[in-house]
This record gives sequence, C-alpha cells and structure tokens, in this order.
Amino acid sequence: MGMCPICNGMVTLEVTCHVCQQNLIDYGRIMDYYEKYDAYLPIDLTKMSNGITSDLKDEKCPHFLTCDQCGSSSVYLVEEQ
Repeated sequence: MGMCPICNGMVTLEVTCHVCQQNLIDYGRIMDYYEKYDAYLPIDLTKMSNGITSDLKDEKCPHFLTCDQCGSSSVYLVEEQ
C-alpha cells in the first residue's frame, strides 16, 4: 500500500479543466463520498469496490475534481509514493 501525497498534505494537486482550462478543485478521495462510513474503511478495501480496476494494483489514489467555472467533473488518479 502506497501513500497519497495529496491526502497527506505533502503537495497540492494542480490540474486544469480540459474544457475551460481553469484550475480544478480537489474534493478528496472518491471513496469518501460513497456510503456513510466508507471514509473510515481501510483504503485498500474500498479500492477493491470503487469501480476503478487498476487503482489498487497500480497504487493510485482516485480524487474527485470539479471545475467552478464550467461545472465539469472528473476522477484524477494520483500516483502514490
């Protein structure tokens, strides 16, 4: 299991919107938005059921990003260390 540098506050995520080129807002791990207590489950366990096939194997942390300008949203896979 790797460690996400974004979740642990080591660096900030700076990704631009593919539609309007504005900076996207990071709302954290997508698993934190599933069920009521999913944010408290082991990360590797939630990666097995989040619908992304390779994030556990490739040690990537899926983050939910949205654009305040145009409203688009996406999932960005952060490389764990």
